[in-house]
Amino acid sequence: MSHVRLVTSSENMLADEKRETVDFICEDCEILKRIKPDVLLKEYGNLTMPSLPPLVAKSLGCTRTENTFYDRCKMHFHFSADEWAKRMGYINPKEKRKEALLFSDMREWHRLYAHCSCGRKSEIDKGALAKALGKDAPISDASAVLRCRKCGLKGSAKIVVVSMARE
Repeated sequence: MSHVRLVTSSENMLADEKRETVDFICEDCEILKRIKPDVLLKEYGNLTMPSLPPLVAKSLGCTRTENTFYDRCKMHFHFSADEWAKRMGYINPKEKRKEALLFSDMREWHRLYAHCSCGRKSEIDKGALAKALGKDAPISDASAVLRCRKCGLKGSAKIVVVSMARE
């Protein structure tokens, strides 16, 4: 255990863990292990969280923890799908809809423009789009129904809202 050192004041310590269980997974060995933080504290002490997976793997009998290059242990923390999405920065589509600019939010001084990847830019009739998609539809949904008159590409336009000077 020479590669593990006890740190008393740091971020991401085992003693600071607030979840009910700390979950470990190794796809190669087909292991999914859930251990309560107090059990880990009792067995290993207050270690940093990144140092735990190899120790847990070794305690479960993994012989690949000693390998440093080839065929080494791949045990890591396991998170729920929601936790992974949060950590990776993915946005829940329902939350995205709440923050999206809707056609009903647009005023008479706002103009809509479509920018195609081929370089063509043109103003869009926001009234016709609002009628076709619905006034409560997000403006970003308009890109799915627009087709470029220059290159014929559909669904790839970037929608830009411009606020003109008020009169």
